[in-house]
Amino acid sequence: MANVVIPFLMSMLLGRTIDLTTYSVGGDIYDHDDYDESPLNVLNSTYTVLQGNVLPYSHIGLPADLVLRIKSDYIHSSSGTLGLDGLLKETSWKSNSVVVAVTSMVQTVYRELKSSSPLFSNWMERIDSDQTHYAHSLVYGGWSAILYRFRCEVPGEEEIVREILTSQMGVSGTMDGNAVESLQKAMKALEGNKDLKGEVELQVRVFSSVRHSEDVTSPEKMLKAIEKFPDDVGMLGQPLFVELKPLHKLNSRYPKVSPDHELEKDMVKIDELFDDLRIARAGIRKWTTETLTDFSEEEEKQISHLLDHVTRCVQLFHRISGEASIYKPIDPNLLKAAVLQYDKGLKHGGESYRQLFLRLKEDIDANCEDDFGHGIGGVLSVDHNQKLQMGEVSGLAECKTLCIEEPKCRAIGYADYILKVVTSRLHNRLVKENKQCWIYFKSTKTADLVSIEKTGNPRVYDRKCL
Repeated sequence: MANVVIPFLMSMLLGRTIDLTTYSVGGDIYDHDDYDESPLNVLNSTYTVLQGNVLPYSHIGLPADLVLRIKSDYIHSSSGTLGLDGLLKETSWKSNSVVVAVTSMVQTVYRELKSSSPLFSNWMERIDSDQTHYAHSLVYGGWSAILYRFRCEVPGEEEIVREILTSQMGVSGTMDGNAVESLQKAMKALEGNKDLKGEVELQVRVFSSVRHSEDVTSPEKMLKAIEKFPDDVGMLGQPLFVELKPLHKLNSRYPKVSPDHELEKDMVKIDELFDDLRIARAGIRKWTTETLTDFSEEEEKQISHLLDHVTRCVQLFHRISGEASIYKPIDPNLLKAAVLQYDKGLKHGGESYRQLFLRLKEDIDANCEDDFGHGIGGVLSVDHNQKLQMGEVSGLAECKTLCIEEPKCRAIGYADYILKVVTSRLHNRLVKENKQCWIYFKSTKTADLVSIEKTGNPRVYDRKCL
């Protein structure tokens, strides 16, 4: 059985044991101070243009089971909310975004048990029989993850942004001067791209084992910060990785376990569903705590029904995540129950629980202002009972006024002109209708935007709602 290398997350001193099926830490079988030490002085910095809604955990050396255990609070990292815990539990980057993740790793020192180090005389009495491995070596240093988040104003335009980024940068590579230049070219291409109907906002989040001494908010400054990162980490830093050796090789009484990497695919899917539920639950709780709206009895039932269902789902996925290990099968009955419960809540429409939450809030507690965002090209795809055709108006200002007067209005559609086919028994005529106005009961946050450029120049203006 091969050795195992995992991120340093627990109290894994050299010579200490662990059960990889439960990630429970046991006792010591070697003296943890009896080690050889070698300097490393290694800096690696790479980038990845994320291709979906799940971080490429392998890119930062994280197995999916550990990710789930951290998210479910069964394991905590020493770097806390600004480090690994924060990186994995942060979910805002998933909303209408494309992320370029820049990961830097500084390795300072390698420590391993001496080959002459003796086992404790009573080592088998010091540990439980279900332990599977022991810590043979440790790598020290520091790590940093800089997330460049390109947030799309219009949902669905992430693929356009991702295509522009990958056309300049590829999917992944070494973060160096050439990569910075490629990122700058991609950002410039985004500014002038005519296929994007809405704006693309750049946001930067940093998670690291130690704070950067240099600014990282722009590509130009980021490279300097990465070059100085070894100085920020210092001579030793903190444990990064632990190499585990199997106890089975010391004595056959200890279980021989092997990883099932096919399980990681299931765990990645579980991670995506778990995040959706956590986002929705946090949003509902924040909304109901902060709102001053006096809901009707029926509205309170709708909110409670959604929150109760989301909470039940969270509890199921929390249990699965807390027990996750690529060294043992997932309970099939528990997984089936969790997925069925998740799907049940979406059977009447909705791509995610986040979307269900946004729709409910928009319907009953939008808290809208008498102001609008800038226009986005296209029309909203909504049912006939979710819009009003207002016909010709004097201009955009009148269309906005009509919206403000309609309590259910969440957005307007306005076109200087639109071409419409009028059908009769004798022939079809193409008619040009000027200054057309639509009132929508949905916004671009909760309905799909459809382009009809060939038949006019309609634009959607979301009403500003909290």
